[in-house]
Amino acid sequence: MFENTKDFYPTPYDLIEKMLSTVNFYMVKSILEPSAGKGDIVDAIRKKTAPQSRWDQEPRLDIDCIEINSDLRHILTGKGYRVVHDDFLTYDTMKEYDLIIMNPPFSNGCKHLTRALTMQEASGGAIICLLNAETLRNPCTNERLALVRKLEEYHADIQYMSDTFSIAERKTDVEIALIKVNIPAPAKRSFIFDKLVRARDEECVVPEYEDTQLAENDLIRTIVRQYKLEMAAGIQLIKEYRAMAPHIMRSYEKDPSTGEVAQSGGCVLSLTVGKEPGTVNNFIREIRGKYWEALFNNPKFIGVLTENLRREYCKRINELKDYEFSLHNIYELKIEMCRSINQGIEDTIISLFDEFSHKYSYYDETSNNIHYYNGWKTNKSWFINKKVIIPLTGYHNLQYSFGGFDPTRYDVIRKLQDIEKCLNYLDGGLTDAVDLEATLKAAKEEQQTKNIKLKYGSVTFYKKGTCHIVFENEALLKKFNIFGSQHKGWLPPSYGKKRYSDMDPEEQAVVDSFEGEKAYNEVINNAPYYLCQSEDWTRLLA
Repeated sequence: MFENTKDFYPTPYDLIEKMLSTVNFYMVKSILEPSAGKGDIVDAIRKKTAPQSRWDQEPRLDIDCIEINSDLRHILTGKGYRVVHDDFLTYDTMKEYDLIIMNPPFSNGCKHLTRALTMQEASGGAIICLLNAETLRNPCTNERLALVRKLEEYHADIQYMSDTFSIAERKTDVEIALIKVNIPAPAKRSFIFDKLVRARDEECVVPEYEDTQLAENDLIRTIVRQYKLEMAAGIQLIKEYRAMAPHIMRSYEKDPSTGEVAQSGGCVLSLTVGKEPGTVNNFIREIRGKYWEALFNNPKFIGVLTENLRREYCKRINELKDYEFSLHNIYELKIEMCRSINQGIEDTIISLFDEFSHKYSYYDETSNNIHYYNGWKTNKSWFINKKVIIPLTGYHNLQYSFGGFDPTRYDVIRKLQDIEKCLNYLDGGLTDAVDLEATLKAAKEEQQTKNIKLKYGSVTFYKKGTCHIVFENEALLKKFNIFGSQHKGWLPPSYGKKRYSDMDPEEQAVVDSFEGEKAYNEVINNAPYYLCQSEDWTRLLA
């Protein structure tokens, strides 16, 4: 299947078994597979750690995958695996992994193993790697020499094997090296404690620090930089706590076995992330969630989304906590939004169409919102009139002296914003923007309850709890009615595709009832405006 994919050599099952033979998965929590391919190694891990009986406890594994080939990434996500990045060599994270296990590209294995060693040196951890044996047997470059020295320094277990891929899914006669190395966690020091010791004998001089405000035009880059700054600061705090803990234990007493006075009994301070232990990875998940949520609340990022669509994406915050808050992942999400949002936009517009029409039809006042016509294959068709009435109160607490007119309440603003956003989709950016919140604030200050001018018309609030909306852009209202009627199946399939004279009598009868021949010809002559296409939504989001 992937014969033309350079360096893709799926790992044989017997070889995977050798790779995993020494792993104690009850001591391993977080795993990275940085050349995941189609997931053979992860498959084996899942199978190996699956409960053998209902009484067995399955290890809670946190597995991240990286794969550079887009087709293989689709296979991984189809299996339900978490793909956090596309290129291991550019993967920038502060997450700590107990185990990095990989079968990297044979032609570039030196760089991949060096990268893995660098990552594990920061916090300690294990590496299991398959490598082209020639990389170690013939260290003909400075890069290879450095790698060999590193492996010697960490007393790596290296096993050379021939013919391991001779019966593999994709065959090669390359001799390989199975490398297993455990890198100890670096020694922890408390700079706070060191400062306190030095302060006994000398004055501690703290350099003045001047905080500066990031000033970048690119919103996303600015947010990512702030995220990295906050992440680095928090992780530094956690590491400082770990280093300080041995100096502030619950007990300070003589050890009976050695006779030395020492601290014991656990740290008097506790560090948590919410209700979870204060580990680096727990902290990372929470900060990731914080910034993903902030992004979904930023109008510059999702300003075109209606409230219900924004809530749908906010539901994914917990899932996104497992993904790096990076430029790559943000833009991937943006692409996904552009691809998947079309149906959501259409549903939102239709929902507004229904709200303006039959949703409140049982009220006498709102029953005049619509005009009935004889639709295609039905006589229960209607379009929305220039003036609509909806239950939306601009008043509060009228029974009290402090009550009165206030159109700046959250529910009022949100509702009018959603209406405006739906019309924005249909309008395609042709109408000049009006600051809705500022306009409503000014109306409150001036106690202007009638004919408040907004982007697409005016609104009037009444004490009985209704809001009257008058549309000034009749062409846009017509486009709204066409969109709603087409999606309801009330207009003939030929609407907007045939000239009136080419329609059959039944089609002409529907058009006559809906708008008349003259108005229909206007639609035909301006079809790019009146007839919406899905790509219009995508262009708006982009």
